[in-house]
Amino acid sequence: MSTLGGDLEQNALIDLDPLVGVHRPSPGGSSARPHEDSGEERAWKEDLCHAICGNKWSDAKAILDQNPNALTSVVSHNGRTALHVAAMIGHVTIVEELLKLLPPQFLLTLDSDGNTALVMASWFSGNTEVAKCLVSKNSRVLEIPDMVGDLPVIVAFAKGYQEMGRYLYFVTPMECLPGRWGSRLLLHCLHAQCFDIALNLLQQCEELLLVPFNNLGTTPIRLPVMFAWTSDKKIEVKGIKKNLPRQIKLTKRSMCDAYQCRSKKIQELKLLHAQADELLLLVCKNAGKAYQKGVIKEALCLAAKEGNVEFVFQVSKVIPEIFLDQTLLMCFDEALHYRQARVFNLIHGLRFKHGLVTTTPDHNGNYLMHKAAMKAPDHVLNRIYAPTLQMQRELQWFKEVESLTPPSYRIFRNKNGMTAEELFRGSHGELMKQGEKWIKTTASSCSVVGTLIVTIMFAVAFTVPGGNDQNLGYPLFIKQPFFKVFIFSTILSLLSSSTSVLMFLAILTSQFSEEKFLKSLPTKLILGLSFLFISIVSMIVAFLCTIRLMLKHTNYSWGVLPITILASVPIVLFVMSEFPLLLHTFVSTYGNIFDRKVEPWP
Repeated sequence: MSTLGGDLEQNALIDLDPLVGVHRPSPGGSSARPHEDSGEERAWKEDLCHAICGNKWSDAKAILDQNPNALTSVVSHNGRTALHVAAMIGHVTIVEELLKLLPPQFLLTLDSDGNTALVMASWFSGNTEVAKCLVSKNSRVLEIPDMVGDLPVIVAFAKGYQEMGRYLYFVTPMECLPGRWGSRLLLHCLHAQCFDIALNLLQQCEELLLVPFNNLGTTPIRLPVMFAWTSDKKIEVKGIKKNLPRQIKLTKRSMCDAYQCRSKKIQELKLLHAQADELLLLVCKNAGKAYQKGVIKEALCLAAKEGNVEFVFQVSKVIPEIFLDQTLLMCFDEALHYRQARVFNLIHGLRFKHGLVTTTPDHNGNYLMHKAAMKAPDHVLNRIYAPTLQMQRELQWFKEVESLTPPSYRIFRNKNGMTAEELFRGSHGELMKQGEKWIKTTASSCSVVGTLIVTIMFAVAFTVPGGNDQNLGYPLFIKQPFFKVFIFSTILSLLSSSTSVLMFLAILTSQFSEEKFLKSLPTKLILGLSFLFISIVSMIVAFLCTIRLMLKHTNYSWGVLPITILASVPIVLFVMSEFPLLLHTFVSTYGNIFDRKVEPWP
């Protein structure tokens, strides 16, 4: 069995007082010294274990009646009794029947790993009804930790059994939870996003934020999980439709059910937001104590790394003296390194922001602008759609920091003798090559499609449906409404496809310097994709108009609808494949991730 926390030493958290009175079962069910089982004993133990695992109480009861010692004997490996096995599997009926035959003190029995039956239920089955049976028989079982020193309530939350964990939390004596046990419970509640339990626990014992939960002295306020749950990217109302049934019949009842399901989900997420906000207030309330203990600096840096702007902002208001040391600069360094724009935007609210960017450089002689010139970690860049847009985002960050830096500081060199601009060019050389290769490949592929459409529509423009009048040369269908749509869509498709080809050609022949990735290349890509999309739609419309004109006076006019449906397939496929690229490029180019209208502080 693996431990619940890799950083927790074995038996480090065990409180010896609750273990008074616990005992281990003997192989034979008596207090005699252990002995080897005979063949007959092994047989009925195997049969009893098999019956319990198969939820066959009648078979198990017959074996217990024939063997008086079977009730308290070890029946499986690791020193587990029948009660351990039943609780581990989660068979409520068998647990209830066994508890009728066992004294309350037996529930404190440990297996060879040092676990009670309640711990086994918390580890494996997560059955709340089993837990209720065990606790009602002997509530002291709540105070017996597992082999690594965690209470059953901590084990339940750590294994993801939230229902069982909630039950155990409200029946576990509060005097057991202060200290390391409470700190570990808080940690696992936050991991499981059980904010109501975490909030209730902190309201009764706020000091848990600063209580170490392992022998390394790590406290909950210093962990990334403390800053993930208030971030918008962790809890959001978007995407709720994914949780609705995939196949919803268009009936009044099913539509009402779907609406209620969606409304319930929204209410649950709003409740999580409210609970997370209350937790944030409690954390900020204890920020002063954390500052005195010297742990708030690391907590702020972790919050900046996770993008929790609210925590950084509120803590700086609670502890105004934080502006006197380097803590704030460390936060902006983390936000810059991990490209957390919302946190970095706070710098615009500082009255001494120019002094911050020109402060003493680090041990390598790097000012803030040098740090902005360094390439972001790969896992941060991979969140962006394509290498070209990754290069663009890196340029945007560099230009943002450059706008804050006085001109005289932009030419300063670090200990390697490099200016910020030279450092940017050197650290992003490989990314620029990848961006150039990607956008060239994309432009080349799209230009082939555009050229094909130009060829087709040029030929269509001189081959009108229905033919021409032999005397006057006018098209025969010139007075038909659909013929006008045909002419207009043909011209639009020809011109838009020609424009898209020219845009992609401009990309292929462009000068690939760093500055081109900021606006020029993305803009050409946006125009090329947009005109290509228009040309494809216009071409399909021209095709449908031709079919409509040809089938109007025939017996096959019924075929217009299915042909129209099939003709929409290429448009849908193009939108699904290329529209995300178009959208990401447009937002990345003309959207602004840096908000300079920030509330002044301090």
